[in-house]
Amino acid sequence: MAESGKLDRRAVVAFGAVSAAMALAPGAMAQGADAVRPSRLRHYVIAAKDMDAVCRQLYDLLEVEPVAKPPGNSPTLAFGFDTRMIRVGTTMLEIVSPVREPHQLHDFFAERGGDGGFMVVLQTYDDDALLARAAANGHKLAFEIPDFRGQHLMQFNYKTFGSRFEFYKYTPEDNWWGNPLHGDYNDPKAAEDILGGEVAVPDPAAIAATAAATFLARQEGSTVHFIDRRIDFVPSGDGPRGLTAIYLKARYRSRVGETATVANVEFRFV
Repeated sequence: MAESGKLDRRAVVAFGAVSAAMALAPGAMAQGADAVRPSRLRHYVIAAKDMDAVCRQLYDLLEVEPVAKPPGNSPTLAFGFDTRMIRVGTTMLEIVSPVREPHQLHDFFAERGGDGGFMVVLQTYDDDALLARAAANGHKLAFEIPDFRGQHLMQFNYKTFGSRFEFYKYTPEDNWWGNPLHGDYNDPKAAEDILGGEVAVPDPAAIAATAAATFLARQEGSTVHFIDRRIDFVPSGDGPRGLTAIYLKARYRSRVGETATVANVEFRFV
């Protein structure tokens, strides 16, 4: 990619983070380095039994040319799964598939009845404060790696929030291990970014309230706003729980309103 493109993308990310955070909490931003900064939605994880098939469907849906996988073993193989990344604007889609048994992904497939939305990944700017809020709200981590490729990884129990919500404190904070700013990715022709998603749960309003309080976000009914993106908690009823829909910002107005289902996740052009 051209160097100018990288600078432009970095500027967009930085400006969006600062301006949106100021809109949410102008008083806090005025405090400078001591400001309380809201969490950011960074990427979404889809679990697939057949990674290649699901990736092909997503490449077609997004109208994006796949890139060659970097040489060498993926760092996730040590944890029993393989991964592919697709960049959509400043957000990432990650497709994961188990490479050994037993694995929690097999448990997910059994509970979900097949492929599905596995995880929502966010960024925190203060990991200690996040853990303190979690403790205050009675929530424990299901999984933690203090140093995953230089990042602090913290995953919450999916039974608490309906889906796995995983947090990182990234270093550097504007370009994390998925390398969205400088990685060898092609830009989709169909979508500019990912604006949010839908998580199906038994009690949307209650879970939205505890998610907003724990994750440092703004609640509006059963919707939780993370700066310029959102998670809508919706009733699961007799259907599956978890990440069930992803909102794509369409590049062209003609595609607004289109939907497609891939890996049991509904992708909506908005």
